[in-house]
Amino acid sequence: MEFGPGEFLPLRGLAVVLTVLLAGSVAVAAATLVLPLAHLNAPAWQIAIYVRGLVVSSRVGMAAAVIVFLIWFHRARINAERHGWQQRRARAWTFWGWIIPIASLWIPFQLMGDIWRAGLPPARRSRTAWLPVLWWISWLLATARATWAVPPDGWVSFTCYAIAGLTLIAIVRTVSTGPVGSPGTGADEPFSTACSHLAATSSI
Repeated sequence: MEFGPGEFLPLRGLAVVLTVLLAGSVAVAAATLVLPLAHLNAPAWQIAIYVRGLVVSSRVGMAAAVIVFLIWFHRARINAERHGWQQRRARAWTFWGWIIPIASLWIPFQLMGDIWRAGLPPARRSRTAWLPVLWWISWLLATARATWAVPPDGWVSFTCYAIAGLTLIAIVRTVSTGPVGSPGTGADEPFSTACSHLAATSSI
């Protein structure tokens, strides 16, 4: 279903759900790495049972997070059209950009950067969007090192995975509580208090 350029689609409820799913995914991933260290004297089969349950939980949670994120991403891309910043990619790329080889290396980042800038005051839109940059670099490193393993299979992969998850939470909440996520706000209106704080700390 296509929406007109003036259509507003709520983001805040999705942002709350996505925050819970992403935070839970990071926590479960950490648990899969810590659990064997906390039970060094336990039989290997017992640790395997514990870890297997966490792995299943992590994969289910990640699958849910992917679905919710894609819905949020598409809605945010639509809302961003209302705020005077050119969106370089068509709406359909919010899905296809993740699965087409080679294009998946940069198109989702372009989309997120355009969504992010659409919610900024015009004077700040030309600056580097450091929070999306950090999110994308950590995501690429996490997926490259873990070869798409869920949860991550080592501490280096987990660190990248955690940074990607936490920065995505910050981006989603900032966008969802800012002009792009608010009906009737224009491109020149400032973020909410929480949104301004996140934007300032990311040096945008």
